[in-house]
Amino acid sequence: MVTVYYLHVEGKRRPRVAAQQRREEVIEAALAEFAHKGLHGGSTINIARQADLSHPNLFRLFSTKKELFVTVLTRVFEIIDREMVQRGEAAGSDPRPAMSNAWGGLMERRELMLMLLQGYAASDDPDIRDLMHRSTRSVFERVEAMPEMNADTAHRFIAEGALYMMASAMDLPARAAEDPWADRFLASGGSQGNTSA
Repeated sequence: MVTVYYLHVEGKRRPRVAAQQRREEVIEAALAEFAHKGLHGGSTINIARQADLSHPNLFRLFSTKKELFVTVLTRVFEIIDREMVQRGEAAGSDPRPAMSNAWGGLMERRELMLMLLQGYAASDDPDIRDLMHRSTRSVFERVEAMPEMNADTAHRFIAEGALYMMASAMDLPARAAEDPWADRFLASGGSQGNTSA
């Protein structure tokens, strides 16, 4: 059975939307809200409004705000898996250039970087801490298992990625033309810095 939702906007009924499509719209709206405001600062009222959904219907799709936050974090790690880790696994002998280029592309989607930081910041919650631990461990172990990689090279790759994640959060790529330090920072660190700048 497919559940459909309606929204009355300015006296007009919005066309029927299947529950799965509505879930995707809510996840996108929640990414924007939680990336900038975090678990506790993010507003489900704002998320519902951005997704053109009534607030009660939001909670028919996600029973709690935390469930929605965890769903968004899970989606972010799925994107990292698909767009970076799998490219590294398919690259052949040296996965680092493919993964560095992919991470640079992910950095351009600043909300993904902010959401990751919000996930780590919310890790005082045991469920979120477990999700962040499992997901980070999975990325590390899969990178570690790639050709020409080991625990040390995986550690360096992830550590550099975290630095560039912070750079993205500070919006350094947009500031680099006017800020010599931002430009220098983004250009430093070898190939990852050059591909993400």
